[in-house]
Amino acid sequence: MIRSNPGRGSRKTLSDIFAEPDPLGLLEVKIRQAIPSGDQRLMACFQEIEQFMARHGHEPDRDANDFEEAKLGTRLAAIRANPDQVAILEDRDAFGLLHPAQGQKDVDTFSMPAQPTDVVPTEPEPQAAHRLTSQNSVMSLDDILASDTLGLLDTGDESLFNLRHVPRYEKRDMPEDIAQRKHCDDFYRFETLFEKVHQQLNAGELETKSFQKESQISEGDMFILNGMLCIADQAGKESVGAGKKFNPRLRVVFSNGTESNLLLRSLARALYKDESGRRILQRDNTFNELQGITHHDNRVGAVYILQSLSQNPKIQSIRNLYKIGYTEHSVESRIIDADKDRTFLEAPVRIVTTFECYNFNPHRFERLIHAMLGQQRVNMTLRSQDGSTYKPREWFDVELDTAREVIRRIIDGSIVDYRIDNTTGKLLRKSTDKTL
Repeated sequence: MIRSNPGRGSRKTLSDIFAEPDPLGLLEVKIRQAIPSGDQRLMACFQEIEQFMARHGHEPDRDANDFEEAKLGTRLAAIRANPDQVAILEDRDAFGLLHPAQGQKDVDTFSMPAQPTDVVPTEPEPQAAHRLTSQNSVMSLDDILASDTLGLLDTGDESLFNLRHVPRYEKRDMPEDIAQRKHCDDFYRFETLFEKVHQQLNAGELETKSFQKESQISEGDMFILNGMLCIADQAGKESVGAGKKFNPRLRVVFSNGTESNLLLRSLARALYKDESGRRILQRDNTFNELQGITHHDNRVGAVYILQSLSQNPKIQSIRNLYKIGYTEHSVESRIIDADKDRTFLEAPVRIVTTFECYNFNPHRFERLIHAMLGQQRVNMTLRSQDGSTYKPREWFDVELDTAREVIRRIIDGSIVDYRIDNTTGKLLRKSTDKTL
Protein backbone atom coordinates (compact mmCIF):
# COMPACT_ATOMS: atom_id res chain seq x y z
CA MET A 1 0.00 0.00 0.00
CA ILE A 2 1.34 3.38 -0.94
CA ARG A 3 0.63 6.22 1.48
CA SER A 4 0.86 9.83 0.57
CA ASN A 5 2.58 12.13 3.02
CA PRO A 6 1.96 15.71 1.92
CA GLY A 7 4.46 17.08 4.32
CA ARG A 8 4.41 20.23 6.36
CA GLY A 9 5.01 22.55 3.42
CA SER A 10 1.69 21.75 1.71
CA ARG A 11 -0.54 22.83 4.63
CA LYS A 12 -2.62 26.02 4.15
CA THR A 13 -2.63 28.75 6.67
CA LEU A 14 -5.77 30.61 7.83
CA SER A 15 -4.77 33.54 5.67
CA ASP A 16 -4.54 31.27 2.64
CA ILE A 17 -8.05 29.96 3.31
CA PHE A 18 -9.53 33.48 3.55
CA ALA A 19 -7.58 34.53 0.45
CA GLU A 20 -9.22 31.88 -1.73
CA PRO A 21 -12.37 32.70 -3.71
CA ASP A 22 -15.64 32.23 -1.70
CA PRO A 23 -18.39 32.00 -4.39
CA LEU A 24 -21.06 30.96 -1.83
CA GLY A 25 -20.24 33.70 0.62
CA LEU A 26 -19.74 31.25 3.45
CA LEU A 27 -17.02 33.32 5.03
CA GLU A 28 -18.96 36.57 4.96
CA VAL A 29 -20.03 37.52 8.46
CA LYS A 30 -22.50 40.36 8.89
CA ILE A 31 -21.85 42.51 11.90
CA ARG A 32 -24.98 42.97 13.94
CA GLN A 33 -25.84 46.53 14.61
CA ALA A 34 -26.42 47.54 18.14
CA ILE A 35 -30.03 48.14 19.10
CA PRO A 36 -30.66 51.87 19.44
CA SER A 37 -31.82 53.19 22.76
CA GLY A 38 -35.30 54.50 23.43
CA ASP A 39 -34.16 58.12 23.22
CA GLN A 40 -32.41 57.46 19.91
CA ARG A 41 -35.54 55.90 18.43
CA LEU A 42 -37.55 58.89 19.61
CA MET A 43 -35.07 61.30 17.99
CA ALA A 44 -35.08 59.33 14.72
CA CYS A 45 -38.86 59.45 14.68
CA PHE A 46 -38.88 63.21 15.31
CA GLN A 47 -36.30 63.64 12.56
CA GLU A 48 -38.72 62.06 10.04
CA ILE A 49 -41.36 64.59 11.12
CA GLU A 50 -38.93 67.47 10.63
CA GLN A 51 -37.94 66.17 7.19
CA PHE A 52 -41.61 66.14 6.19
CA MET A 53 -41.89 69.72 7.46
CA ALA A 54 -38.91 70.78 5.37
CA ARG A 55 -40.23 69.12 2.21
CA HIS A 56 -43.87 70.23 2.35
CA GLY A 57 -43.78 73.46 4.32
CA HIS A 58 -46.35 72.35 6.92
CA GLU A 59 -46.55 69.88 9.73
CA PRO A 60 -48.08 66.46 8.98
CA ASP A 61 -51.84 66.18 9.49
CA ARG A 62 -53.01 63.02 11.24
CA ASP A 63 -56.39 63.30 9.46
CA ALA A 64 -54.79 63.45 6.00
CA ASN A 65 -55.79 60.96 3.30
CA ASP A 66 -52.13 60.10 2.68
CA PHE A 67 -51.18 57.25 4.98
CA GLU A 68 -47.57 58.38 5.53
CA GLU A 69 -48.60 61.92 6.45
CA ALA A 70 -51.35 60.66 8.75
CA LYS A 71 -48.84 58.33 10.44
CA LEU A 72 -46.36 61.14 11.08
CA GLY A 73 -49.17 63.44 12.24
CA THR A 74 -50.32 60.82 14.74
CA ARG A 75 -46.76 60.42 16.07
CA LEU A 76 -46.36 64.20 16.42
CA ALA A 77 -49.62 64.46 18.36
CA ALA A 78 -48.51 61.65 20.69
CA ILE A 79 -45.13 63.34 21.31
CA ARG A 80 -46.80 66.68 22.12
CA ALA A 81 -49.08 64.93 24.61
CA ASN A 82 -46.11 63.40 26.45
CA PRO A 83 -44.21 65.98 28.59
CA ASP A 84 -41.25 63.63 29.10
CA GLN A 85 -40.73 63.21 25.35
CA VAL A 86 -41.13 66.96 24.78
CA ALA A 87 -38.39 67.57 27.36
CA ILE A 88 -36.03 65.18 25.52
CA LEU A 89 -36.63 66.76 22.09
CA GLU A 90 -37.04 70.41 23.08
CA ASP A 91 -33.38 71.34 22.52
CA ARG A 92 -33.43 70.11 18.92
CA ASP A 93 -36.90 71.38 17.90
CA ALA A 94 -35.80 73.56 14.95
CA PHE A 95 -39.31 74.25 13.63
CA GLY A 96 -41.15 74.75 16.91
CA LEU A 97 -43.21 71.63 16.32
CA LEU A 98 -43.40 70.78 20.00
CA HIS A 99 -45.06 74.09 20.87
CA PRO A 100 -47.31 75.02 17.90
CA ALA A 101 -49.01 77.80 19.88
CA GLN A 102 -45.73 79.79 19.82
CA GLY A 103 -45.69 79.79 16.03
CA GLN A 104 -43.46 77.88 13.65
CA LYS A 105 -40.42 79.08 11.78
CA ASP A 106 -40.56 79.86 8.08
CA VAL A 107 -39.59 76.59 6.45
CA ASP A 108 -38.97 78.28 3.09
CA THR A 109 -35.90 80.08 4.45
CA PHE A 110 -34.94 77.66 7.17
CA SER A 111 -32.60 74.77 6.40
CA MET A 112 -32.48 71.51 8.26
CA PRO A 113 -29.69 71.30 10.83
CA ALA A 114 -27.01 68.74 10.15
CA GLN A 115 -27.72 65.45 11.77
CA PRO A 116 -25.01 63.41 13.46
CA THR A 117 -23.88 60.44 11.41
CA ASP A 118 -21.67 58.75 13.97
CA VAL A 119 -24.15 58.16 16.77
CA VAL A 120 -22.89 55.37 18.96
CA PRO A 121 -25.72 53.29 20.43
CA THR A 122 -25.74 53.31 24.19
CA GLU A 123 -27.92 51.73 26.77
CA PRO A 124 -30.89 53.92 27.76
CA GLU A 125 -30.64 55.67 31.07
CA PRO A 126 -32.98 54.31 33.73
CA GLN A 127 -34.83 57.62 33.94
CA ALA A 128 -35.25 57.79 30.16
CA ALA A 129 -36.56 54.24 30.05
CA HIS A 130 -39.04 55.14 32.73
CA ARG A 131 -40.17 58.13 30.74
CA LEU A 132 -40.75 56.03 27.64
CA THR A 133 -42.88 53.47 29.44
CA SER A 134 -45.01 55.87 31.46
CA GLN A 135 -47.82 56.25 28.90
CA ASN A 136 -51.39 57.39 29.48
CA SER A 137 -54.13 54.87 30.09
CA VAL A 138 -55.12 53.02 26.94
CA MET A 139 -58.88 53.08 26.44
CA SER A 140 -59.38 52.39 22.73
CA LEU A 141 -57.72 51.35 19.46
CA ASP A 142 -57.12 55.02 18.67
CA ASP A 143 -55.17 55.36 21.93
CA ILE A 144 -52.95 52.41 20.93
CA LEU A 145 -52.22 53.86 17.49
CA ALA A 146 -51.62 57.34 18.91
CA SER A 147 -49.12 56.03 21.45
CA ASP A 148 -47.01 54.37 18.73
CA THR A 149 -44.56 57.24 18.46
CA LEU A 150 -41.77 54.93 17.36
CA GLY A 151 -43.68 53.37 14.47
CA LEU A 152 -43.62 49.86 15.88
CA LEU A 153 -47.03 49.14 14.40
CA ASP A 154 -46.01 50.42 10.97
CA THR A 155 -45.13 47.48 8.71
CA GLY A 156 -45.42 49.14 5.32
CA ASP A 157 -47.67 47.25 2.91
CA GLU A 158 -48.26 44.62 5.59
CA SER A 159 -50.33 47.11 7.60
CA LEU A 160 -52.85 45.80 10.07
CA PHE A 161 -55.55 47.59 8.09
CA ASN A 162 -54.37 46.59 4.61
CA LEU A 163 -56.32 43.39 3.91
CA ARG A 164 -54.56 41.93 0.92
CA HIS A 165 -56.01 38.42 0.80
CA VAL A 166 -59.53 39.11 2.05
CA PRO A 167 -62.17 39.52 -0.69
CA ARG A 168 -63.74 42.96 -0.72
CA TYR A 169 -67.39 43.10 0.29
CA GLU A 170 -69.68 43.94 -2.57
CA LYS A 171 -73.30 44.90 -2.17
CA ARG A 172 -75.41 42.14 -3.59
CA ASP A 173 -78.69 42.54 -5.35
CA MET A 174 -81.48 41.82 -2.91
CA PRO A 175 -85.03 40.86 -3.78
CA GLU A 176 -87.42 43.77 -3.95
CA ASP A 177 -89.83 42.24 -1.49
CA ILE A 178 -88.64 39.92 1.28
CA ALA A 179 -91.21 37.75 3.02
CA GLN A 180 -92.20 39.16 6.40
CA ARG A 181 -94.24 37.51 9.16
CA LYS A 182 -96.95 39.80 10.56
CA HIS A 183 -100.26 39.70 12.42
CA CYS A 184 -103.18 38.34 10.40
CA ASP A 185 -105.99 40.88 10.68
CA ASP A 186 -108.70 38.54 9.36
CA PHE A 187 -107.56 35.49 11.30
CA TYR A 188 -111.18 34.94 12.40
CA ARG A 189 -111.80 33.54 8.90
CA PHE A 190 -109.30 30.73 9.49
CA GLU A 191 -109.44 30.13 13.24
CA THR A 192 -112.37 27.69 13.14
CA LEU A 193 -110.87 25.93 10.11
CA PHE A 194 -107.58 25.35 11.96
CA GLU A 195 -109.43 24.08 15.03
CA LYS A 196 -111.45 21.68 12.90
CA VAL A 197 -108.35 20.33 11.15
CA HIS A 198 -106.61 19.90 14.54
CA GLN A 199 -109.55 17.86 15.79
CA GLN A 200 -109.65 15.74 12.64
CA LEU A 201 -105.91 15.07 12.80
CA ASN A 202 -106.13 14.03 16.46
CA ALA A 203 -109.09 11.80 15.68
CA GLY A 204 -107.31 10.21 12.71
CA GLU A 205 -109.89 11.50 10.24
CA LEU A 206 -107.25 13.25 8.11
CA GLU A 207 -103.97 11.88 6.76
CA THR A 208 -100.63 13.57 6.16
CA LYS A 209 -97.67 12.76 3.93
CA SER A 210 -94.17 14.10 3.39
CA PHE A 211 -93.95 17.06 1.07
CA GLN A 212 -92.62 16.07 -2.37
CA LYS A 213 -93.64 18.33 -5.24
CA GLU A 214 -93.76 22.11 -5.08
CA SER A 215 -96.04 22.20 -8.13
CA GLN A 216 -98.76 20.69 -5.94
CA ILE A 217 -99.10 23.86 -3.87
CA SER A 218 -102.46 25.45 -4.67
CA GLU A 219 -104.82 27.85 -2.95
CA GLY A 220 -106.49 26.19 0.01
CA ASP A 221 -103.75 23.57 0.53
CA MET A 222 -102.75 23.03 4.15
CA PHE A 223 -99.38 21.97 5.54
CA ILE A 224 -97.56 21.34 8.79
CA LEU A 225 -94.43 23.54 8.90
CA ASN A 226 -92.21 23.62 12.00
CA GLY A 227 -94.97 21.94 14.00
CA MET A 228 -97.56 24.56 13.02
CA LEU A 229 -100.55 24.37 10.71
CA CYS A 230 -100.53 26.77 7.76
CA ILE A 231 -102.69 27.31 4.68
CA ALA A 232 -101.87 28.75 1.24
CA ASP A 233 -104.68 31.27 1.19
CA GLN A 234 -103.96 33.22 -2.01
CA ALA A 235 -101.50 32.95 -4.89
CA GLY A 236 -100.30 35.78 -7.11
CA LYS A 237 -100.94 35.75 -10.82
CA GLU A 238 -97.37 36.38 -11.95
CA SER A 239 -94.10 34.61 -11.32
CA VAL A 240 -91.54 36.42 -9.18
CA GLY A 241 -87.78 36.27 -9.85
CA ALA A 242 -85.71 34.65 -12.57
CA GLY A 243 -86.25 31.15 -13.88
CA LYS A 244 -88.76 29.27 -15.95
CA LYS A 245 -90.64 27.72 -13.04
CA PHE A 246 -93.85 29.36 -11.94
CA ASN A 247 -93.01 31.07 -8.66
CA PRO A 248 -95.82 33.36 -7.47
CA ARG A 249 -95.93 35.04 -4.10
CA LEU A 250 -98.34 33.32 -1.70
CA ARG A 251 -100.30 34.57 1.23
CA VAL A 252 -99.63 31.92 3.87
CA VAL A 253 -101.67 32.05 7.09
CA PHE A 254 -100.41 30.23 10.20
CA SER A 255 -102.43 28.76 13.04
CA ASN A 256 -100.78 31.12 15.57
CA GLY A 257 -102.56 34.12 14.05
CA THR A 258 -99.75 35.36 11.77
CA GLU A 259 -99.31 35.49 8.02
CA SER A 260 -96.43 35.77 5.54
CA ASN A 261 -96.02 36.58 1.85
CA LEU A 262 -93.76 33.65 0.97
CA LEU A 263 -92.77 32.74 -2.55
CA LEU A 264 -94.10 29.38 -3.67
CA ARG A 265 -90.62 27.91 -4.04
CA SER A 266 -89.57 29.40 -0.68
CA LEU A 267 -92.46 27.61 1.03
CA ALA A 268 -91.55 24.39 -0.79
CA ARG A 269 -87.89 24.74 0.25
CA ALA A 270 -88.91 25.26 3.89
CA LEU A 271 -91.12 22.16 3.78
CA TYR A 272 -88.27 20.14 2.24
CA LYS A 273 -85.83 21.21 4.99
CA ASP A 274 -88.27 20.57 7.83
CA GLU A 275 -88.01 16.91 8.79
CA SER A 276 -91.52 17.08 10.20
CA GLY A 277 -92.93 19.07 7.27
CA ARG A 278 -96.10 17.42 6.00
CA ARG A 279 -98.90 17.96 3.51
CA ILE A 280 -102.43 17.48 4.86
CA LEU A 281 -104.45 15.29 2.54
CA GLN A 282 -107.90 16.81 2.21
CA ARG A 283 -110.99 14.93 1.15
CA ASP A 284 -112.16 15.15 -2.44
CA ASN A 285 -113.37 18.75 -2.90
CA THR A 286 -114.56 18.35 -6.49
CA PHE A 287 -118.21 18.80 -5.56
CA ASN A 288 -117.46 21.90 -3.48
CA GLU A 289 -115.40 23.39 -6.29
CA LEU A 290 -118.30 22.91 -8.74
CA GLN A 291 -120.49 24.87 -6.32
CA GLY A 292 -117.89 27.62 -5.95
CA ILE A 293 -117.20 26.74 -2.31
CA THR A 294 -113.61 27.37 -1.22
CA HIS A 295 -111.64 27.17 2.02
CA HIS A 296 -112.99 30.66 2.79
CA ASP A 297 -116.53 29.35 3.00
CA ASN A 298 -116.22 27.90 6.44
CA ARG A 299 -118.37 28.41 9.45
CA VAL A 300 -116.68 30.77 11.90
CA GLY A 301 -119.35 30.62 14.57
CA ALA A 302 -122.98 31.36 15.34
CA VAL A 303 -124.97 34.26 16.76
CA TYR A 304 -127.90 33.08 18.89
CA ILE A 305 -131.02 34.45 20.59
CA LEU A 306 -132.03 32.76 23.86
CA GLN A 307 -135.00 33.11 26.19
CA SER A 308 -134.62 32.58 29.92
CA LEU A 309 -136.73 29.92 31.71
CA SER A 310 -135.83 31.32 35.13
CA GLN A 311 -138.45 31.20 37.91
CA ASN A 312 -137.06 34.38 39.47
CA PRO A 313 -139.99 36.87 39.63
CA LYS A 314 -137.65 39.76 38.87
CA ILE A 315 -136.61 38.09 35.61
CA GLN A 316 -140.12 36.92 34.70
CA SER A 317 -141.39 40.47 35.02
CA ILE A 318 -139.49 41.49 31.86
CA ARG A 319 -141.75 40.43 28.98
CA ASN A 320 -139.32 40.72 26.03
CA LEU A 321 -136.13 39.55 27.74
CA TYR A 322 -133.70 37.90 25.32
CA LYS A 323 -129.99 37.11 25.37
CA ILE A 324 -128.04 37.79 22.17
CA GLY A 325 -124.59 36.24 22.05
CA TYR A 326 -121.96 34.48 19.93
CA THR A 327 -120.21 31.11 20.08
CA GLU A 328 -117.56 29.49 17.89
CA HIS A 329 -119.02 26.07 18.61
CA SER A 330 -122.56 24.72 18.58
CA VAL A 331 -125.18 26.59 20.56
CA GLU A 332 -126.28 23.35 22.19
CA SER A 333 -122.82 22.75 23.66
CA ARG A 334 -122.63 26.38 24.77
CA ILE A 335 -125.74 26.26 26.96
CA ILE A 336 -124.85 23.06 28.81
CA ASP A 337 -124.95 23.72 32.57
CA ALA A 338 -126.67 27.06 31.95
CA ASP A 339 -128.28 26.81 35.41
CA LYS A 340 -124.79 27.21 36.94
CA ASP A 341 -123.58 30.04 34.69
CA ARG A 342 -124.22 33.71 35.45
CA THR A 343 -124.08 34.41 31.71
CA PHE A 344 -127.43 32.55 31.45
CA LEU A 345 -128.81 34.01 34.70
CA GLU A 346 -128.12 30.68 36.44
CA ALA A 347 -131.23 29.14 34.92
CA PRO A 348 -132.21 26.93 31.95
CA VAL A 349 -132.66 28.70 28.60
CA ARG A 350 -134.52 28.06 25.35
CA ILE A 351 -132.94 28.49 21.95
CA VAL A 352 -135.14 30.92 20.01
CA THR A 353 -133.04 31.23 16.83
CA THR A 354 -129.47 30.98 15.58
CA PHE A 355 -127.56 32.60 12.72
CA GLU A 356 -124.58 30.72 11.25
CA CYS A 357 -121.65 33.05 10.52
CA TYR A 358 -119.54 32.65 7.37
CA ASN A 359 -116.74 34.77 5.92
CA PHE A 360 -116.89 37.71 8.34
CA ASN A 361 -115.71 38.64 11.81
CA PRO A 362 -118.25 37.24 14.30
CA HIS A 363 -116.79 39.20 17.22
CA ARG A 364 -117.35 42.46 15.36
CA PHE A 365 -120.82 41.20 14.39
CA GLU A 366 -121.66 40.65 18.05
CA ARG A 367 -120.35 44.09 19.05
CA LEU A 368 -122.50 45.77 16.36
CA ILE A 369 -125.62 44.08 17.69
CA HIS A 370 -124.87 45.17 21.24
CA ALA A 371 -124.09 48.72 20.10
CA MET A 372 -127.35 48.91 18.09
CA LEU A 373 -129.40 47.64 21.03
CA GLY A 374 -127.42 49.44 23.72
CA GLN A 375 -130.42 51.39 25.00
CA GLN A 376 -132.41 48.15 25.28
CA ARG A 377 -129.85 46.41 27.53
CA VAL A 378 -131.48 45.52 30.85
CA ASN A 379 -130.19 47.28 33.94
CA MET A 380 -130.79 45.03 36.90
CA THR A 381 -128.76 43.50 39.69
CA LEU A 382 -129.20 39.83 40.56
CA ARG A 383 -127.97 37.76 43.47
CA SER A 384 -125.92 34.71 42.56
CA GLN A 385 -126.20 31.26 44.08
CA ASP A 386 -123.01 31.92 46.06
CA GLY A 387 -124.53 35.06 47.61
CA SER A 388 -122.63 37.64 45.50
CA THR A 389 -124.33 40.11 43.15
CA TYR A 390 -123.84 40.65 39.42
CA LYS A 391 -125.30 42.53 36.44
CA PRO A 392 -126.12 40.66 33.19
CA ARG A 393 -124.49 42.24 30.11
CA GLU A 394 -125.94 40.37 27.11
CA TRP A 395 -129.64 40.45 27.96
CA PHE A 396 -131.94 42.93 26.21
CA ASP A 397 -135.52 44.07 26.61
CA VAL A 398 -136.42 44.09 22.90
CA GLU A 399 -139.13 42.58 20.74
CA LEU A 400 -138.06 39.36 19.05
CA ASP A 401 -138.85 40.61 15.54
CA THR A 402 -136.74 43.72 16.09
CA ALA A 403 -133.79 41.64 17.32
CA ARG A 404 -134.01 39.36 14.30
CA GLU A 405 -134.24 42.30 11.89
CA VAL A 406 -131.16 43.96 13.44
CA ILE A 407 -129.19 40.75 12.91
CA ARG A 408 -130.36 40.41 9.29
CA ARG A 409 -129.47 44.04 8.49
CA ILE A 410 -125.99 43.56 9.94
CA ILE A 411 -125.50 40.44 7.80
CA ASP A 412 -126.49 42.12 4.51
CA GLY A 413 -124.65 45.36 5.38
CA SER A 414 -127.69 47.65 5.33
CA ILE A 415 -127.65 48.33 9.07
CA VAL A 416 -125.98 51.71 8.41
CA ASP A 417 -129.30 52.95 6.98
CA TYR A 418 -131.27 52.19 10.16
CA ARG A 419 -131.54 53.28 13.77
CA ILE A 420 -133.42 52.17 16.91
CA ASP A 421 -136.16 54.41 18.22
CA ASN A 422 -135.37 54.71 21.93
CA THR A 423 -139.02 55.33 22.81
CA THR A 424 -140.70 52.46 20.97
CA GLY A 425 -137.69 50.17 20.61
CA LYS A 426 -138.50 49.74 16.91
CA LEU A 427 -136.03 49.66 13.98
CA LEU A 428 -136.45 52.74 11.75
CA ARG A 429 -135.02 53.66 8.36
CA LYS A 430 -132.93 56.83 8.73
CA SER A 431 -134.10 58.48 5.50
CA THR A 432 -137.88 58.21 6.05
CA ASP A 433 -138.00 57.11 9.69
CA LYS A 434 -140.48 54.48 8.59
CA THR A 435 -141.03 51.77 11.18
CA LEU A 436 -140.27 48.23 10.08
